[in-house]
Amino acid sequence: MKKQGLALSAFISTLGSVITKALGIVSTIYISNAIGPEGVGLYHLTTTVYMMAYMIASAGMSTSVSKMVAEEIGHNNGKGIKKIMKIFFAISIIASILITSGIFTFADVIGAKVVNDSRTVLGLRVLSLSIPFMTVSCCIKGYFYAVKKMIKPVSSDVMEQIVKVILVIVFLRTWGGGDLVYACAAIGLGITLGEVFSFSYMLILYLTDPDRRARREHKDIGTTNVLTNIIKLLLPITLTAYISSMITLLQNILIPVGFRKSGLTAMESMSMYGMIQGMVFPILFFPVALLTACSTVLTPEIARAQARNIRGRVESLSGRTIHLIMVLAMIVVSIFLNFGREFGVLIYHNSQVGQLLQLLVIVTPFMYIEIVIDGILKGLGEQNSCLIYRIIESVLSIGLIYFLIPIKGVEGFIVLNIGISILTATLKVRRLIAVTDIKIQLIKWFVHPALAATAAGMTAKVIVLYLLPQTAALGLQITLGIGITLCIYYIALTLLENVTKEDLAVLDIRGKNC
Repeated sequence: MKKQGLALSAFISTLGSVITKALGIVSTIYISNAIGPEGVGLYHLTTTVYMMAYMIASAGMSTSVSKMVAEEIGHNNGKGIKKIMKIFFAISIIASILITSGIFTFADVIGAKVVNDSRTVLGLRVLSLSIPFMTVSCCIKGYFYAVKKMIKPVSSDVMEQIVKVILVIVFLRTWGGGDLVYACAAIGLGITLGEVFSFSYMLILYLTDPDRRARREHKDIGTTNVLTNIIKLLLPITLTAYISSMITLLQNILIPVGFRKSGLTAMESMSMYGMIQGMVFPILFFPVALLTACSTVLTPEIARAQARNIRGRVESLSGRTIHLIMVLAMIVVSIFLNFGREFGVLIYHNSQVGQLLQLLVIVTPFMYIEIVIDGILKGLGEQNSCLIYRIIESVLSIGLIYFLIPIKGVEGFIVLNIGISILTATLKVRRLIAVTDIKIQLIKWFVHPALAATAAGMTAKVIVLYLLPQTAALGLQITLGIGITLCIYYIALTLLENVTKEDLAVLDIRGKNC
């Protein structure tokens, strides 16, 4: 079977991520309208603990499998690939079963003592059952990323999300009426069954993959060597993920506490927390689907380029990817700044959500850069640097949440998010410059997209405000506004010769080179 080139892989991964995120938004909207901001806050607390447990079980699995398999492909060693997969399967099964058992057994303690809300216990127990299925699926997906068969994990993600959305809606209607405990458990059951479906589908694809048997055996790299390489690669990624998940859990516990200390009631604090984490961020970070897909494709591609000693490939990929990411980031900022309030009212019937969206959108360019460069650095073997930066970010973040939010409330939360994102992006950009020969093109990558996006957004806003009747439907206003913004942005970038065919051609690696 012919492998997909990088351009096709990136397109498939991006399309799948966008569809998955869109389905996730549909689910989020339904959940928020069904259980309200307080219920969303409670559900988000439950999933925060659940995702921490999942990260402990699976941290770095997909990235590590992808990188190691890609390196063995570079050496045309089929036997090495089989050895790597067997060991990763064993690790993932053992780790996930241990974590699931621990969470299920101690859910009462976690709910009462850790998150300080016993209403999370039932939902947490239901969600914990999905962890083994998710962890093994991660390994299989990492394999398919490395062999450039993106359509398989992408199709799994899309079908999984469809199943989850359907089941969550059905279960909420059946068991979620009025009681937030059972509502969260109903959502958890839908998610768990969706993960079981996804695992079954991925396992069938892996076992029937023709290239898994057809690849030339070459040589056995030895179990000890594989384990040594896995530990070297997995340890820093795992530590980073552990720190990240623990910090995320601590942040999500401290944020509503900080809101209460700033003067809000317990219900208002949980509602504000639910609006920000469960309603604003899913919309604001929807374009992250594009970046996650890009980062997923870049990591094995850069590892493969290093294994083959293709000089200049890393710099070319990194530079042009950062450029295209900034082109995306600037238009996202422009659209949400100009039409954020309308989004909040249209989707959640809540203007406060729209206002928060407009304030928090400033963080997106820095967050986008950080996500993509993180994937590049890991492909270059810079896991230790990513770990150090995560530790720095975590310490500052916890300190600011603890001291700033009780004083400044929501404003403090917004300020610390922007500040931390700027710091993390800056550190990773500096590291990328240090380990590669990349040259930053400030005007082309940042200034031109920012000016073009600003002009496009402001023009679209004026047209919508003054040329459309005031009675026009809100959906029409948003659709027309976004359409005009994108058209003007495209024209402006074309006139500036900002995005050329050469910028896009760098992504085209054919299967024969891989």
